[in-house]
Amino acid sequence: MLSTILICGSVLFVNRCDTKGFYMEKQFWYQKQLRMLQTVLREPDIENYDAEKVVTYLKDTHSNCIIVNAGGIIDFFQNKTKLARLNSFMTTEDMLYDLATECHKNDIRVIVRVDFRGVEETRYERQPDWFGQNEDGSTQIGWNQMHKPCYNGVYANGHAVEYITELMKRYDIDGVWENSVGFGTGPCYCQTCRERYRRDTGKEIPAGGDYATDLFREYRDWKTKCADDHLKLMRNTVKSFGEEKAYCAEIFGMFHASNALKTGIDLYNAKQHFDFLVSPAFLDGCAGDTKIYDDLTYAASSIRFLKSIDSVKQAVLLTGNNGTKWRYIKAPECETKIWMWEAVSVGASFWNTYFNGQYPGATFDTRNAYIEQEVYQHLKDNESLLKNQIPVKDVGVYYSKYSRDGLGNDNEAKDGYGVFIKGVERNLMNNHIQYNFIPDLELSLDRLKGLKALIIPNGAWLSGEQIEIIKEYVKQGGGLIASYETSLYDENGKRRVDFGLRDLFGCSFTGMKKDTSSDCYQMVKEHHPILNNMNIHKTKLIMNEGMTLLCTVNKESKGSVVCTYVPKIYNQPPEYAWIPDMNTEYPTVMVNEYGKGRIVYFANQTDKLCYTNGHEDFVQLFYNAVLWVSNENLILKTNATESVHITLMEDQQDSTSLILSFVNTTSGVTRPIKQIVPVYDIETDIVMGKKALEQYKILRQENEIKIVENKENDKVNIRIHLKELKEFTSVYLKVK
Repeated sequence: MLSTILICGSVLFVNRCDTKGFYMEKQFWYQKQLRMLQTVLREPDIENYDAEKVVTYLKDTHSNCIIVNAGGIIDFFQNKTKLARLNSFMTTEDMLYDLATECHKNDIRVIVRVDFRGVEETRYERQPDWFGQNEDGSTQIGWNQMHKPCYNGVYANGHAVEYITELMKRYDIDGVWENSVGFGTGPCYCQTCRERYRRDTGKEIPAGGDYATDLFREYRDWKTKCADDHLKLMRNTVKSFGEEKAYCAEIFGMFHASNALKTGIDLYNAKQHFDFLVSPAFLDGCAGDTKIYDDLTYAASSIRFLKSIDSVKQAVLLTGNNGTKWRYIKAPECETKIWMWEAVSVGASFWNTYFNGQYPGATFDTRNAYIEQEVYQHLKDNESLLKNQIPVKDVGVYYSKYSRDGLGNDNEAKDGYGVFIKGVERNLMNNHIQYNFIPDLELSLDRLKGLKALIIPNGAWLSGEQIEIIKEYVKQGGGLIASYETSLYDENGKRRVDFGLRDLFGCSFTGMKKDTSSDCYQMVKEHHPILNNMNIHKTKLIMNEGMTLLCTVNKESKGSVVCTYVPKIYNQPPEYAWIPDMNTEYPTVMVNEYGKGRIVYFANQTDKLCYTNGHEDFVQLFYNAVLWVSNENLILKTNATESVHITLMEDQQDSTSLILSFVNTTSGVTRPIKQIVPVYDIETDIVMGKKALEQYKILRQENEIKIVENKENDKVNIRIHLKELKEFTSVYLKVK
């Protein structure tokens, strides 16, 4: 039976009542939606500072918070602490007082930016023992010849406490943002660190060798604790002025493995100290040296990750309309808009950063000023519905901090972990599969409950406890996809004799790896469902690339070998481009069943290759694997193209409240995107089971929208038909 519930613009919606205590509890301002602007002022920007014009811009763009310089490197107020460095352009004005006063008149919050990353030569010479030292006693230098502190020294602790205390006593500010908090890179040999390390461990700080090796493992763990103590001290200093005062600091995101290793700080251990979570994700700034612009989905990935490690705190995307690499020039306009809509689709709050001028409308390039206006308006208008929303997940992408620390690298060419996750994400996003991350933080069987499939992209470093949880999840009926070296090492990087998940994979590692990065293939051995839609009846081979582990099937295994390793066939000279026998016993693709669950194991790097190669053999194979292990029991079905990204979110306190969002990235073939091409007649079904549609609201539409409820055999599908998608469309659904 078909019943039309909505046709273009007609709204049958009643605001839902707050029925749970979670909604009725008083929330501090930083626990609500944040629409922020940061003006990273240069020293001369203090001249003729016009707080009224700044606030006018904030109001016009629907911003509810500003982050502005207080100091540390350059002080924008009359700082009286010992190592003050007053702004040389400052006279009798009091910028912070004027701005805080004007903002609070208009119900806008003010956070001050402090930066204790280091000092110039003059200040350093006044108190050299407050700063970090190399093994030979020389000072540690960074950021244009600045002298760096460490996490234990006086500058980053006693001085920082005095600084924040004076600042908060003097001004009516709402919080503190500690910029560049990861200043403790590598080992520090200052007297304070030497004495504390000796006291805590009974040892001397290691010397020489590679900081990333086991030589420094104990020291790295110790330094993480020191960094944690610094963050705790800063938070307590801010909170001594009231719980309503917010503290947060700059921590880089999920793929910045090198940064976390060097500094001892990442969101896993730092999130407990912050009142909201922030991930820097600039369209032109998170990209590596080998590319200019990051993937358009990276903004959404960052928010997904923040929500996966803490679903309650506000997840804030720190980005910028004028970028960060070329901060005097606008970021690509069309892509900037997509970037923001992608983040909106997964429930982001925003932090818009400008690096010059008093506000975006008064800088060198104002072409992207106000571009956030429409996005912020959408967030503001729908705040009551958007709060508490998290991505629905049929599929969980396992995030292994151990593996990231052991294998990750900020350079994609050297990265052995993040690129695997990016390949998985690209595949899931392009195929409209609803997913979120499952971090190994506090992993439990309960956190895996309800997942149709768990994907472990080269999770090489897994603990014994994690392995047992994963095995039990599959045994109870969960689907599993794993790749390459998953479970081959323990949490400390010690090589196991065999895969820790050997029983699930149905095969064992021989100890041999093969470079299959060119001229390599896989032999098709069985026409299994994970080879559907690949025209397998027309080929004996599919592509291989990257690296491949040579594995053998376990004697007791009931699994099936779908594809096997083919030795390299050199393509030059062509007369010799053949081998006598392509058949081997080494599986590259294994399927198995364990308990009630299904498993696909890739002995090669199929998931990574969905990102680095993109050939349909890898993309279709991986997609089929997801369908097979999940028994095709997915919540979303659509005719949308890959370039339309669809996200379903649910209220984590009320799973009957859903938001479905569509982001269009259809365009020409080159980056940056100059123009979005509209897409027409998109039909999307939400498989609701026995839940029926009760009410709805169109949050943003660009053309006619129809919502139809299809009831068949006591099961309900909700079909959303978009006549046209230009940029972004979003619909609220209440089911019962």
